[in-house]
Amino acid sequence: MESASIRLETAGGRGLLTGFGNLVDKEYGTWWRTRRALLHNVLWLSVINGILLLIGLDEMGRNPYQTLEELTEIFFRMGGFFAAIGIVVSTQGSVLGERKLGTAEWVLSKPVTREAFVLSKLVVNGASFLGLAVLIPSVVFFLQTLLLTYLQPNLGPFLLGSLLNVEHLIFYLALTLALSSWLSSRGAVSGVAIGFMFAGFILPGFLPWLLTGTPWALSEFAATAARGRPLPAEAWQPIVVTLLWTALLVLVALWRFEREEF
Repeated sequence: MESASIRLETAGGRGLLTGFGNLVDKEYGTWWRTRRALLHNVLWLSVINGILLLIGLDEMGRNPYQTLEELTEIFFRMGGFFAAIGIVVSTQGSVLGERKLGTAEWVLSKPVTREAFVLSKLVVNGASFLGLAVLIPSVVFFLQTLLLTYLQPNLGPFLLGSLLNVEHLIFYLALTLALSSWLSSRGAVSGVAIGFMFAGFILPGFLPWLLTGTPWALSEFAATAARGRPLPAEAWQPIVVTLLWTALLVLVALWRFEREEF
């Protein structure tokens, strides 16, 4: 993981978030003061929008409304799948790497709290990744559909689908941070998180009730909502439960890191 040399200034204030601003600046630098953001931008535009461009070119000349609907569904399903893997891989060393290298111990010797340390990673990694893997590809997607079909998705449903996609990705970010605070291997962190995601393609076939208590249905809901289709009546259950799981995972990460010995 690329890193930037960031000077931590003396932090004022008291309480659980002492030093939060300085830590946010430090994390911001690892994304935006290095080539990391540029590489992610190129990656997601290539993986998501590049594939959609090829599909759209192949569909040109057919019913534009049908093509738009197909492209929108692919954008959310494919984007949600690859971005979920990406957010795990790109953040798996965010806490674990600093624990193993000893930089976490050095940072925490400054006037900052452990809560601020973890939350700064959640906020900056989440905002940076979502901007690069969701926001920018979405803007490009609107331009692509205009070029390929002379149509654009309805903004309201598209934003609703995007919110569900964001919820899906933030869950995996929280899961990765929680695992990083417990496990001592990047392979274990990514293996458990990505393994959980792939379990969502298999287990519901045998135990469909699992969909109500996991984020596994959110990508499908996102694709459905973005196309202006009504969500199932029971869709509120996994949406609410995923929010609760995300909050719990953040609390687990905070609790575990508070007890980390350096």
